[in-house]
Amino acid sequence: MSVDPATLRVGETLKLRITARLDENLLQLDNVTLPDLAGFESLGDERRCGTNGRGTLCEETMTLTPTEPGDHTIAPTTLEAIDGRTGKPSRFATNPVVVHVTPAPQANPFALWLLESLGILVFVAVAGYALLWGFRRRRLPPLEPAQPERKPVMLPVDRLAQLLASLAQDPSRVRVLAVREELRRRAGARDGETLGDLVARRAAGGDTALTDALGAIEAPAFVDEPYVLDEVKRALPILERLLTAAAASP
Repeated sequence: MSVDPATLRVGETLKLRITARLDENLLQLDNVTLPDLAGFESLGDERRCGTNGRGTLCEETMTLTPTEPGDHTIAPTTLEAIDGRTGKPSRFATNPVVVHVTPAPQANPFALWLLESLGILVFVAVAGYALLWGFRRRRLPPLEPAQPERKPVMLPVDRLAQLLASLAQDPSRVRVLAVREELRRRAGARDGETLGDLVARRAAGGDTALTDALGAIEAPAFVDEPYVLDEVKRALPILERLLTAAAASP
């Protein structure tokens, strides 16, 4: 029986090899009693037997790790077999082996502190990167493309006059929307802008008559159908004042 290495530290591994040579050809070797392995933990073993025409060679290799420091004597392995010399049952034994085990190296407190600090830094860095990556991958609502500033379009007075005349003769929703569209074009309204938006950005400039007309046309454009006629009657005087103001301007 042999051991390699014979000197090691707690937590390291060694190989314990047990060899038996027999004059008889065998496929496997039975009746083997392994020694007490107190102070060691077995990590596995491997057995094999081979014949060469003159007998059998059997080997078992055990992987062990010591669990405590000190000098450990591993007792002999024994085998019950017939002694070829006497023809009687006998007990054969290997040699014992001694293993010198030293304590595991003590960890350097500074090294432990350094490793812990590095671990914390790595964790913080990974967490920060994940957070930034999450922000970058977050889908932000698409920005609406900026629309070019529209300058107020001064329309011919006769066009607006024609629309108002048609509205007065036929106070329908269709005529109302036609007048509203012309007034919004006159103010340079952008797509999607409400009356409040136009007033807030002073789209009509200082033209109070245009501002009043924009406000007057909103009600007949959105009220329920039975009320369109009444709202048109209220809006017409305000709309006609816009025509008067436009005619008076140079």
